[in-house]
Amino acid sequence: MQKPSIRSGVRGVAFIASGVFVFLGATVLVLWANDVRQDRTHSVTVERATPLFAGEGKNCDTRQSSTTVQQGIVLQVRRIRYWKDCATLDVDLPDGHSGHFVLGVGNLNVQPPLP
Repeated sequence: MQKPSIRSGVRGVAFIASGVFVFLGATVLVLWANDVRQDRTHSVTVERATPLFAGEGKNCDTRQSSTTVQQGIVLQVRRIRYWKDCATLDVDLPDGHSGHFVLGVGNLNVQPPLP
């Protein structure tokens, strides 16, 4: 009877470790996709003329205003991002342009309310 070699033991550990790695990666991907899906259930109503900023709003960027959205416009939220100092809402305009609102700049009503 032959003893199992150390090499086959290492292969077994590597196989198990790669399985755990794939499982954890898939779990993170599912959690991220669920977060994006939940973000898209929100809508923003502009209560008064509010600037819409270009880009994705990294770190509350308010330097580049792309347009001003007029009162009464309702937009679907594409992504909500929580930063250290603020939150930004990525939206798409009906004309195809996109940008972000910075919460606290302008007057917005988010439905359902954010936590």
